[in-house]
Amino acid sequence: MLPESDEPLRLADGTLVYPDRVVPVKRDVPRLVEIPTNRDAQNIVLQTRRKLSELPDVPRTLNAVSVVISYTLFGLDDDEICIATNLNKDQLINLRDQPAYTMMYNNIIKSILEAEATQVRDIFVQSSRRAAQRFVDTLDEPGALGLAAAGQVLDRAGMRPVDIVEHRHRVDGGLVIEVIHKDEKKQPPIIDMGI
Repeated sequence: MLPESDEPLRLADGTLVYPDRVVPVKRDVPRLVEIPTNRDAQNIVLQTRRKLSELPDVPRTLNAVSVVISYTLFGLDDDEICIATNLNKDQLINLRDQPAYTMMYNNIIKSILEAEATQVRDIFVQSSRRAAQRFVDTLDEPGALGLAAAGQVLDRAGMRPVDIVEHRHRVDGGLVIEVIHKDEKKQPPIIDMGI
């Protein structure tokens, strides 16, 4: 059933859409954002801050490239991108064949993956104390499980047994060194190692 003209459209998330405005849903749960440490924040800024000189092309060209990349990453297909940008298919293909497009696209994807990897590492770091404690608690398990845990704990504590590497050498035929006095008419000295 469609809403009446004075009745707002209610979206699935509860947002109300009026003809002249959109009213988002008020959430009772506050959004908490993890704040990085001072050092982490400085590293993030240094990694992400770039200079205009690092761009692969002039900004006028990159504006079109950036729009197409944004629409592509948003999930629009080529037909929709052509409609949104007023480009035809050949122009879109030509734009994507430019080295600047490939470089920008790859750098954006790399940045996204690095940010995701950082978040995953942070999850592991936050859980590392609990994981180590659980690993150490396994020491009290009877049998092979406790023995394996003991070996792993010792390895991680730097008490790993010394790796012994045995070297065996054999020289057949001995070593012969022939000393020749320097005479300009003679050849350079030869060292025969019996190989």
